[in-house]
Amino acid sequence: MSKTVVDEEFVSLQLDRPGVGKSALQIQKHSIEPGYENKPIERSLYILSKGDDLQKLSVIQNLPNLLKADHNGTVSRIIPKIQQELPVNSSLEFQLISSKIFKILIEMKLDMNLLRPVFQGIESKDPMVANAWNETLLGVITFLTEDAIKIEVLPFTVKQSQLNRPVFYRVNSCKMLGKIAVHPKISAFDVKKDVVPVTQSLCQDCLYEVRAAMCVELPNVAKGLGNEANVKLCLLPCLVELSNDENMQVRAAAVNAAVLLIPYLNAESIKQTAIPLVKRLCLQSFKEGDMTFPHVAKNYGNLLTNLQHHLTDADSVWFVDHYQELSKRGLTIIHEDLESEPLAILCREYCAGNLPDVAFFVLTIIPHETQKWYITFKDLAADPCFIVRKTVAGRMFDITKILGPEGKIILPDLLKLIRDDSEEVLDVLVPNIGSTLALLASVGYLSKEQTTQATLDTGRALLKCQSEIFKYYNWRRNKTFLEQLEKLPLCMPPDFIHQHFTPLILKLTTVARPRPVRTQAARTILFFLRYNMKENHRKWIRESLINSLCNSNCCYTRHIFILMCIEAIQIFSWKYFKEHFFTHLLQLGEDPVSTIRLCVVNLCPTLKQMLIMPIDRNLLTKLENLVSKLEMMEKDKDVLNSLRTKSKEVRTPHVNRPDVLLEEKRKIEEEDKIQQGKTAGSAPPTGPRPRPSHQPPSNIRSDVTRDGSRNNMRGGAKIPTRTSSGARASSVISGSGAPPPLSEMSFLDQHFYIDAGVALPEPAPTGSLKALEDDMSLLNIEHSQPLELIVPTVSVENTNVENMSDDDLIELKTSTTNITDDVKVGIEKKTGVKSKNSGDGVKKRHKRNSCFFIRDIAQTNQSQLKRRSLNIVTGESSRIPVIAKRASKLKKTTIKTDNGDEVVDKMFNKNGSSSDNKLLENVAISSNVKNKCSKEISITKGSNLPVLIRRPPSQPNTNNRRI
Repeated sequence: MSKTVVDEEFVSLQLDRPGVGKSALQIQKHSIEPGYENKPIERSLYILSKGDDLQKLSVIQNLPNLLKADHNGTVSRIIPKIQQELPVNSSLEFQLISSKIFKILIEMKLDMNLLRPVFQGIESKDPMVANAWNETLLGVITFLTEDAIKIEVLPFTVKQSQLNRPVFYRVNSCKMLGKIAVHPKISAFDVKKDVVPVTQSLCQDCLYEVRAAMCVELPNVAKGLGNEANVKLCLLPCLVELSNDENMQVRAAAVNAAVLLIPYLNAESIKQTAIPLVKRLCLQSFKEGDMTFPHVAKNYGNLLTNLQHHLTDADSVWFVDHYQELSKRGLTIIHEDLESEPLAILCREYCAGNLPDVAFFVLTIIPHETQKWYITFKDLAADPCFIVRKTVAGRMFDITKILGPEGKIILPDLLKLIRDDSEEVLDVLVPNIGSTLALLASVGYLSKEQTTQATLDTGRALLKCQSEIFKYYNWRRNKTFLEQLEKLPLCMPPDFIHQHFTPLILKLTTVARPRPVRTQAARTILFFLRYNMKENHRKWIRESLINSLCNSNCCYTRHIFILMCIEAIQIFSWKYFKEHFFTHLLQLGEDPVSTIRLCVVNLCPTLKQMLIMPIDRNLLTKLENLVSKLEMMEKDKDVLNSLRTKSKEVRTPHVNRPDVLLEEKRKIEEEDKIQQGKTAGSAPPTGPRPRPSHQPPSNIRSDVTRDGSRNNMRGGAKIPTRTSSGARASSVISGSGAPPPLSEMSFLDQHFYIDAGVALPEPAPTGSLKALEDDMSLLNIEHSQPLELIVPTVSVENTNVENMSDDDLIELKTSTTNITDDVKVGIEKKTGVKSKNSGDGVKKRHKRNSCFFIRDIAQTNQSQLKRRSLNIVTGESSRIPVIAKRASKLKKTTIKTDNGDEVVDKMFNKNGSSSDNKLLENVAISSNVKNKCSKEISITKGSNLPVLIRRPPSQPNTNNRRI
């Protein structure tokens, strides 16, 4: 395709071609010599002298900056130049911009007279220019001095009010008189001498626009006079005359002026003149063809507020009845009144806006007429026009606050508005739903203790409102509605909220589209969680939040969980947060999405701040491990930059302020009160009961009391326990929480105890412990003390061989390996038998011996692999020789204690494996458990190694023994 054809096609398309650039003459005209670059004053003068209108506008708009840069040069050179330019330049834009800039300059109170350009602008023949400069004068009168008002402004205003001036100037003069009368530097004497005569003259002007404008300014003139006698003498006759004006616009202005003029009249003038005048205006507004009734309705609240201390009961009832008639205006429209329907709607809207003032008037002056007010309120709340209902909805909180204990009468109408299907009504009502319901709860109509019919109705209305507003894509309204639901725990029982609202809000945390709505839903559910008194409900809510948010496959949803945690830090105490949310939040620090990791990193200093040592040392370790891991493995640039800053804050010691600690204490006390309410009103927690971390050997009697006294020895240290990688043993069990885990014993420590002759029991599987505890709970043995298992150092130092029988000595000698030579010799002397001949009835148990690690140990690896190891959790096999023990050599062992009434016989099944061993129990404790002693309890045999008998320092109560 040739170039000519292409050009023709472009021409046929009629594309907009770029315009021709500036000509050399235009560029030269708008160019400024380089010498003016650093001289703003000379540059501005050059532009004002030779520039065009657009350049001059730039100078005028830059005047405030020029004043800051060079105040004296601007005042002495630039502003006079602009004043010379204003009468010559007739550009509309130039005049409008100048009027705004001169208003700013006059408010700055410069040491120069700037009123002359303003007066010149008002005299302009262009209405827009004159109006702009007139607004400038009205706006700056308050900033003028007394001399400027008396010498320049007041004479100019009187000149503008002359009959030979156009109506526009006379109307503006009325506004200026009102501004001058309330000027703080003008005295009441000057107002009476200079302003009042001009005011009276304008009230009698031949044009109704002027009379109406002056009638509006009468309250300002009355305020300037101050003296009630002067107001009555000078202005009240003018008001009465204007109220009888033939023009409806003047009478409407008289209604407004009468209401605002009442505070400046004495009581006598109000009773004799003002009240009859207002009544006449109200009655006149109901005449056919009169359109002043919207103005009466608009000022009705202020009217009753100003007159309430001067009305009799009869007058008060009259005004309430008239208000009721105004509120029904336009509801029964006939064909001839169709043109007045917009004014009727406006009248009812004004009546709805005055509902709080009328309610206060009725409750204060005539409380027996409250039912009459409620009828009016009910009609307006159910008005067919949504504009009226919208106004009622906007005043609902104020009405409820004024009614106080009587507020329960409006609840049905409030619920109707909540169920309204108009978006405009809900837009106004939703921001105040929570506060209004809280007020109703404060007066006892809604209760958080029990579910009443009002609670059910309110719940249905709120659910209907939620379904209605979530149909539209107005996320701000949806978010506001969820904010209001935060106050539901103050108004409704927690069970009711949990049943009807919690599932709905939980669903919104995941299915709502805008992120602010989802975040607010998560915050609302946190309030439900905080004030819920049932542990099972709270647990379900927490698990639902973690499963649906923290463990979600969507990174946006996981980010909602982080935002929820930020809110949880503010709502809950640090103790509660660390217990339920801290660990899950740290897990997101290893999230595959960098944005999630970045959010967690930014929260690390806050998490560090809430940790208290040494209680939270475990959480601090997890936090430091996360930071260290991210420092080594993080690759995202933003995360690394944030990590460098936050890691320093994490590793810097921080001391919390006293006010923070006091707030934390308050939150903890409040949560404790909620917890007490849960334990008092509901079932106790159903969590697992604390139990020992290791299982006693099957061939040794497990005679442990509830307080653990059978495990107490003199040493006070802990028995080392062999632990595996799958489960960690706990040696101390408290009644208040889960047992703290023991640190795993090193390989050399285990050898040390084995060399000392201490047999380490095997850690029992969790399932076996649970089965044993369930079976033992069937014995129903009563206990009076909490379970505390304190395992001291294994020792037989407190054994008195002199007081022991022969059977006990033989049993002691043969049942344990941890025995000193001195005690052994004492036993042999007591029994009169030698060690080699002892134990005819019981086979002597062999003692383990340690071995040396020699260099040629590799030659015996194969034989050692066949030996039985100690199951020590290390990376290599045990090198300690083990003496094999045959199951056939195990005999029935009976262990006797100081209490002869309690005998436990334990028999191993010779034919079964170690996992199928049965423990037969014969307990002579009390009559209520004799029938249960023959029950067979399945346990898992931990080890065939002997274990030392542990005796308590003090004999516990035998009735509280646990078998």
